[in-house]
Amino acid sequence: AGFTMVFGTRHLDATERHEGVVAAIAFESLVKLLAFLAAGLFVTFGVFQGFGDIFTQAAAIPRLQDLFIFESRGGEYFSWCIDILLSMVVLICLPRQFQVIVVENVNEAHLQKAIWLFPLYLLAINLFVLPIAFAGAMVFTMGVDADTFVLTLPIARRQEALALLVFIGGMSAATGMVIVETVALATMICNDLVMPVLLRLPLVRRSPRQDLSAAVLNIRRGSI
Repeated sequence: AGFTMVFGTRHLDATERHEGVVAAIAFESLVKLLAFLAAGLFVTFGVFQGFGDIFTQAAAIPRLQDLFIFESRGGEYFSWCIDILLSMVVLICLPRQFQVIVVENVNEAHLQKAIWLFPLYLLAINLFVLPIAFAGAMVFTMGVDADTFVLTLPIARRQEALALLVFIGGMSAATGMVIVETVALATMICNDLVMPVLLRLPLVRRSPRQDLSAAVLNIRRGSI
């Protein structure tokens, strides 16, 4: 919150760009990717003998067999299509995604690189999702949240350094998301909720030339 207030609310321009914040988020994204790939490689080739070994063993477990079957019922295909559609819409409708893609963009030419680099990043970070999920389901039969498999698997194998790297990667992912989200939402709250009410107050209406810059900045910081 302190970092976001210092570096995300310096000016009143609604389209203010925060290149330092974006650079920090980009670095955190690389840390997150490195940590997840390291955990995926360890689980896939350190704990098991590769992708084939994980999927073969998982397919032999009755409680996991249903996950390998894409049933022919129409509802399953409809649900899958809805998930894909929502994932596409999220790229524009989530405040943090819109903030990075539109507001923080300093050069339209950068979109030419983002068109192939962003899908490549998503592919890389999802490469080991299924192996880690199946490995965790096989190693931990109960009592462990599936969302923590990427952290608990290295801990269970006494890989403290890898577990620390994964924890740092998770913190990077969380803080990066929160920082960008709060910058975007603080601007939206200030411009679309607070300011319309503030400008209707009798005191402000009687003094139309009153300088509200300090108040607006404090509103944004308070929103954060």
